[in-house]
Amino acid sequence: MNADKYPSIDGISLDEAQAILKSSQSGTIGLAEVIRVLNCDASLADAVLRSLANSGFLKPVLDQRPWLVWETTALGRRLCLEKKRKRIDRNKVDYAISQLIKRADLINADPARLQRITLRLFGSALEQQEEYGDIDIAISYEKRQLPDKERLRIEAALKTRAPDPSHRNFIENLFAAENQDKREIRALLLKGLPYVSLMGDDPLKLGTPFRWLVDHDNSTDKRLPVSEAIVRPNVPSQLDEEAYSETPIPTQTIMKAKHREVSPASKFPAMGLHMDFEDAYILEERKWTPLVDKNDNLVPNNRQSEPRLKFAGFQHLCDVWKKPMGGVDMMRCALEWGEEYDAWTVDLVPRVSISRGYKSNVIRVGIIDRLMYVRVGKKKLQGSLMPVTRSRVSKIDLAASFAVGQALAKMYREARCSNMPAFSAEIYLPSLQQGKLPDFPKLQRRGEFHDGAFEGLIRAQLIKYEE
Repeated sequence: MNADKYPSIDGISLDEAQAILKSSQSGTIGLAEVIRVLNCDASLADAVLRSLANSGFLKPVLDQRPWLVWETTALGRRLCLEKKRKRIDRNKVDYAISQLIKRADLINADPARLQRITLRLFGSALEQQEEYGDIDIAISYEKRQLPDKERLRIEAALKTRAPDPSHRNFIENLFAAENQDKREIRALLLKGLPYVSLMGDDPLKLGTPFRWLVDHDNSTDKRLPVSEAIVRPNVPSQLDEEAYSETPIPTQTIMKAKHREVSPASKFPAMGLHMDFEDAYILEERKWTPLVDKNDNLVPNNRQSEPRLKFAGFQHLCDVWKKPMGGVDMMRCALEWGEEYDAWTVDLVPRVSISRGYKSNVIRVGIIDRLMYVRVGKKKLQGSLMPVTRSRVSKIDLAASFAVGQALAKMYREARCSNMPAFSAEIYLPSLQQGKLPDFPKLQRRGEFHDGAFEGLIRAQLIKYEE
């Protein structure tokens, strides 16, 4: 990460900030995303959101009722797109620039292209430095002025190379040829140059200095001469304007919900009360995020508005899953915690089964009706936290099952199950001597992935599917 391009953020690193900003697809960030990424509580999550806003990566939005939301700024969106690369020297920068100019000239001379391009260099590569994080290039596209017959011929050729039309919506189909042309142009420019970042930003509008690399006259379809001089726009930076001229950060952005909080051991009917892993973060966000009234004032929400809010924050009761330990040790500690507090997980048989298949990847603990399972994804867990053996549930029950589910996920990831072909395995926890599962792909490569390969492994087999 090129720290020179971004302001510092109190309390977190740029890598952590990027993970938080990338955790939402909607462009808005809340307590839930920060809690999930940093494994923290709402108080720390709120401090992080305010720090991100103070540094210009987020801004509070009060006109999107009913909740206060935080929206990514242009600077935040840029950080989301930033790639982690090794630092490079000036020789590599100069080589990349020369290659980009040559390739752009070839693209702009290609009669099979719908568009012509211009390139401008901005960012740290404008200056002489010892090392650089990346090379920022602003690229713009302009359609060629073509006779209808010629344009249709080029579009038809591009569409034959475009992705399957059945995977595109109506709008994407309209611009299929143009988008395919852009994909191919970008691929030609970036081939073998992993440290180049092609941006759609206009440096002139951003108010940032730049230098022309390639300019093109579309009316004559000829290259225009460019100067080595750096253009320094005499306009305010768009990033600065957005960061400092928006709604000021409210003095208080976290408020506890109204009405009495229930005790951790209080039992409630489990019938019809669904709760999964994502609900842990969402409920804590709802508990603390204020409402926005008709006068744009922040007011605390009401626990009685959503029955499940009484359980908010349950995952912090058992903090075993936050501790630095192996997945097997974490599972043991989570089950012991559940037994100590008489949580529903006391009914689980300490037998773990892993199933990595064609359609789903599941890791379970328990047997038959005394069972808990999770589906492990790259970023999220899926699975219910609700006990199936008891008719009533408490915060303690949910905290115990949350810790068990996190331990299952850690076991799955530590064993690198996602790098395995389809397989199934069963493990008896009390027989395991180590604190975490061994590397399953290594066992397979050595030919040691079989029953009894290590103490506690009851069954292990690869699964073959009939074609």
